[in-house]
Amino acid sequence: MPRFKPALAKAATAALMGLSWVADIQGAHADTAPADPVLARGEEIARQVCSACHVVAGDQEFPPLLHSREPSFGEIANRPNTTQESIRTFITTTHWDQKTIPMTMPDLGLRPNDAVAVSRYIMSLRKP
Repeated sequence: MPRFKPALAKAATAALMGLSWVADIQGAHADTAPADPVLARGEEIARQVCSACHVVAGDQEFPPLLHSREPSFGEIANRPNTTQESIRTFITTTHWDQKTIPMTMPDLGLRPNDAVAVSRYIMSLRKP
């Protein structure tokens, strides 16, 4: 019967433990992975772009930069007449320039599918 060298046995044990660890992480990730990739993309864009002016999530890393109080995404989602389409239209048609007073939301230049993703994310914050 062949005998394993101690170093080979340690390497084999480490490899098996590593595979077990990867399987545990993949299993845990499967539980937390978003079911809707469009919704996840909308949240990602909101955190990267919109969070400069709005509170887009309760666990937002930094507060908005503006001193004026812009509505949070939760507040927008819970307005009685807000729909996913009204949000998409608003974020794709708003523009301001140096002549526009008072200033309104700038054109973010979002691609159409990204505007849909952001509007879907905002509406996901609506309370039942």
